[in-house]
Amino acid sequence: MRNNSLVYIFSVVLFVCGTTSCHDTSEQVSEDLISKAFLQKIESFKQNKRQECLSGIMVDAEVLVDSIIAQQLNLDTIDFPRKPIKPNSPNLKDIPEEFELAPIKK
Repeated sequence: MRNNSLVYIFSVVLFVCGTTSCHDTSEQVSEDLISKAFLQKIESFKQNKRQECLSGIMVDAEVLVDSIIAQQLNLDTIDFPRKPIKPNSPNLKDIPEEFELAPIKK
């Protein structure tokens, strides 16, 4: 009986070692690398969007500050050309109520 129990224990140990050693760790490593690269891409995307947002806010703030300063100093920043002088209206000829039409070809 002692031999049977040793064989049984030995076979259980071999089975446990065999099942744990057959696990493919390369899949786990590649999944870890893929998830790490994915997280880095997400962080890079977030950082780029944050930078674009901040630069847009800065441009809007500069425009607002410039317009406030121009308003306080009464500056007209747009120089429109002067309107041209309107010519006098021409004298219109009076059209008689009745007139004779001459034919063009005779």
